[in-house]
Amino acid sequence: MSRPDAPGREVVDGVDVRRLDGYTRHLRRFAADPSHFFHPTCPDPQLVRRLNELVTEVRPDVIHAHGWILNSCLSLRLPPSTALVATLHDYGLVCAKKTLIQGDRLDTVCQGAQLSRCLSCATDYYGRLKGPALALGLHHSRSRLGRVSMFMPISSVVRSASLGEVSPERICQIPSFVADTVFTDAERGVRPAFLPSEPFVLFVGALGEHKGLGLLAEAHRRMRVAAPLVVIGSVRSDTREWTGTAARPVLVRTGLPHQEIMACFAAAAVAVAPSRWQEPLGLVAIEAMAAGTPVVVTRVGALPEVVCHEGTGLVVEPGDAGALAEALDRVVGDPALQRAYGTAGRVQAQRYTASTIVPRILDGYHRAQATTVSSWRV
Repeated sequence: MSRPDAPGREVVDGVDVRRLDGYTRHLRRFAADPSHFFHPTCPDPQLVRRLNELVTEVRPDVIHAHGWILNSCLSLRLPPSTALVATLHDYGLVCAKKTLIQGDRLDTVCQGAQLSRCLSCATDYYGRLKGPALALGLHHSRSRLGRVSMFMPISSVVRSASLGEVSPERICQIPSFVADTVFTDAERGVRPAFLPSEPFVLFVGALGEHKGLGLLAEAHRRMRVAAPLVVIGSVRSDTREWTGTAARPVLVRTGLPHQEIMACFAAAAVAVAPSRWQEPLGLVAIEAMAAGTPVVVTRVGALPEVVCHEGTGLVVEPGDAGALAEALDRVVGDPALQRAYGTAGRVQAQRYTASTIVPRILDGYHRAQATTVSSWRV
């Protein structure tokens, strides 16, 4: 979609990039983050028109949609040979909040889409205007999903939550990828001066309760080893201040460049992802493993798919501060275990690199083109 800070068309690394306007650009001024490129759960007529013009011009083999822009792609007039592919990065196909969090109950997974419940939940979250519109748009869009040739959920939890009634022939589970350079970024990065000199625990992610920061704070207080905790991430409305103690300091940093974050991963004794919500994948855990750092995660969402318990790190039950503290103590206090988990983690992370995943996406395109969806040809 169009951006005020970028041209409508340019060539980037040999790729012809088109940025198209839609009516929904006028809604950005009302967003909490006006820089966010928002597409609703219904088609944008202007965007549909411009996409149709582009389809007529280039006659693509595949149209690959990410996120709610799929709702405009479902209204396109496609040539018979063009496949529509949709990657599911979250739960936005079935949840207007994209999280499966009902109300503010972070530790309870929503039991599935039900219109009256979704209307109430979306209204509480977005307000009386935006909430019902998004929930209703999502509800009505489901009748058109037969037009998608291939769905690409990024994990088994996203697949099971979103595609229960879709035939396996139309599903190609492919995780998100990290750049191959994350390995060299971690190896060559200069250790940031603000890091503690002693072994420390590292958290990277959004600084909100859905990421389990309250649980981590309690676990940090309970640890037998007085290891510093380093917290790196983006501030949210529910972010609270942490100071720790002289014996157990907490260092918080925001706005760090990615290469510096990778250097922090490489320096840490252990990385931790104590999430409470159903993580769709867990790229932070993958990047930590790429840096050769063991990872402790909670058994929620796709995190147990990414981290091998007793192989690349440890998996603990969600909400159990004592178990989390024990796991962190075990890794921080055992350098040999850190090396073993770190070595295995680097091997595991190779499964999520662009050089590994992109060929799988291309294979998914071929499968999508070979898939006949009768409702699309109506």
